[in-house]
Amino acid sequence: MPNFFVFAGTTEGRRLVEFLSRCEGTNVCAGVATEYGKTLLPEGVQVFAERLDAEGMASLLQSLRFDCVVDATHPYAALATENIRAACAATDTRYLRLSRPANTPEGCVYVESAERAAEVLAATTGKVLLTTGSKELDAFVRVPGYQERIYPRVLPTVESVQRCLALGFRVQNVIAMQGPFSREMNGATMRQIGASILVTKESGDAGGFSEKLGAARDAGAVAVVIGRPREESGLPYEDAVEALTRDFALRPADTEAEPAAYFPLFSRLSNCKIALFGGGAAALSSAAALLPFCPGLVVITPQPSAELESLGVQIVRRAYMKGDCAGCRLVIAATDNPDVDQAICEEARAAGIPADVPGSPELCDFYLPSLLRRGGVVVGVSAGVDEKKRAREIARELSGRLDQILPGPEAEHQE
Repeated sequence: MPNFFVFAGTTEGRRLVEFLSRCEGTNVCAGVATEYGKTLLPEGVQVFAERLDAEGMASLLQSLRFDCVVDATHPYAALATENIRAACAATDTRYLRLSRPANTPEGCVYVESAERAAEVLAATTGKVLLTTGSKELDAFVRVPGYQERIYPRVLPTVESVQRCLALGFRVQNVIAMQGPFSREMNGATMRQIGASILVTKESGDAGGFSEKLGAARDAGAVAVVIGRPREESGLPYEDAVEALTRDFALRPADTEAEPAAYFPLFSRLSNCKIALFGGGAAALSSAAALLPFCPGLVVITPQPSAELESLGVQIVRRAYMKGDCAGCRLVIAATDNPDVDQAICEEARAAGIPADVPGSPELCDFYLPSLLRRGGVVVGVSAGVDEKKRAREIARELSGRLDQILPGPEAEHQE
């Protein structure tokens, strides 16, 4: 029986724990830094909610003898990663790093540390939404007038809130909330406090980085980005799942009766209503793929991105409301808020409407394939949940072949 330990300090880590816990004949344990993190993991998984140094980790691994340890800690948790690697080396345990792809958008102020970010704030005026967490708050108390200017957003734990108050941040300025936060939520928060500056770490898409930058751009605010302390190495989530599935012959128990791949069904959508919820990057990708085939596409979001508006798609400017799925052929939930996406899926399924949640295959009844279009010829590449990378590679190869066979206008969509 494969025995796994996942240091699950990120969204991807929690997803991996959920995946491994569903696999037949496997045992999975998880490590988190707080009791709150423990509540986010599935029932039935043994969770160690404590901070361990390298010696403590080595002792734990030695006593439980895991086949593989997966490091899914935050990209900024450099010390934790060093300790995990050292413990795995000391106990001869296989180590796998789960990484997040970095973003490199333009139009931001990049700094190398929290201290440098504080220096930038000291040279500016205006209110600040600080989204870097509670660990480095002390760097920002050097900003003149920080008590009135800075609104720290931290986890809703006693420890985090007490740290804010101990450093002198005003209680009315402390925002204690659990993410992930959608672009709309970030924007609403900035409008509520009147922020003209947002400070964030470059934490990858899964860490909500794109949603933060999108909200700052929508608000006309400056984004101060603390760049990663070192170059990330490891495997992104889908590649890690593929590697573990291959090396340990994993098989999710709840997919036993399901086919290995999705069936590619081409459908006429020209006279259909499709509801797409969300205004961020995932919604933009889905809208761009669907609009040429479905003029009746309706996007429902209180804060669409400029790129989404430029498509010319019909936009209803408000948040999801129960009943929005009525009369739809298909529904796509891309709000970046798991609770809202879940509610949309539940309404759609109750009405017999297929639903897609980009990035959450466990919630999908269908998904948009890697899509190639040359004139009237349309090619869609489908793959199983754990073979998306392979599908994208095949689509890229086919794109070059189609250019030779069918020269002319082209359109592509990569899921």
